Amino acid sequence: MPPTLACFSLLCAASLLVGGCTGMANTGATDHAAELTTSLIEFIVKTKGRQERIIQTVCPRLSDVLVNRTAQNQGFHRDVLTEVTLPVAMATPPMLCRLLLVETVPAGMYVDLHQVAFRTDFGGPKILALRDIDVEQTAHQSTQHRLLLYSPLQQSPQGFTWRVVLPVHLRYHRWAGQGEDTSATVRLKGPDVLIHCEGDSQAATRCEESRLFPAPCAADSQEVCLWQLISGKAEPLLFQVPLGQQSHAGLVITGTIAAAVVGSVLILAAVGRASREAHRGKYSKNKKE
Repeated sequence: MPPTLACFSLLCAASLLVGGCTGMANTGATDHAAELTTSLIEFIVKTKGRQERIIQTVCPRLSDVLVNRTAQNQGFHRDVLTEVTLPVAMATPPMLCRLLLVETVPAGMYVDLHQVAFRTDFGGPKILALRDIDVEQTAHQSTQHRLLLYSPLQQSPQGFTWRVVLPVHLRYHRWAGQGEDTSATVRLKGPDVLIHCEGDSQAATRCEESRLFPAPCAADSQEVCLWQLISGKAEPLLFQVPLGQQSHAGLVITGTIAAAVVGSVLILAAVGRASREAHRGKYSKNKKE
């Protein structure tokens, strides 16, 4: 069996735990869980070279999982800070745990993967995009995209904290017609927080099959792990985007053309003046000779 088909068959078997393979969702699974499963499987199958074996997870007894989320900066370029705090017992031996954040970015914003890669060199999270992201498209021409965020746990007095800063950029929106709102609201839902643990199964509880999802074990790993969805959903963040007014189209077009004409005249005048000065300098040099 070809590696891709073998990997696909294994992932289909794993996806039956959460509601079916490639769209054949169990009636008991939520639409969101089925959609998340399908997108993860499609990404794993699309990225060739994955190992065929799926690494199982030990499910810890979850309690007091805190998720805090804030938006920083102003304007079209923002930072989203997400902090997940786990009790000490969930992230220490005999059980070793790591977290994965699945971020669903709406059509009204995007994440620049080149910017993220630059930040990774300075301690930023490692991120995988489940599909290509077109940073040039406007909001009404775009669709949502999902990101997998990997970052190490950090110890704190409250337990273990997973802290990630994700740079996001708001897209330009279609202009507003007469009487329509002058701004649009972009709603960034809370992320899906998943955990993968390895260690003493006696310190764990029985895994709920409907909360298990296949995903790469790490951003730079070819291994596939099962991850457990944990509670602690954060409230959505709301971003306001100003809209251009259709009634202002004539004024904007006129102003743009006028600015282009004036700028062109000034450039031509500067070029002509520089040319005359160069000509005079050359004439003076030849006269002296």
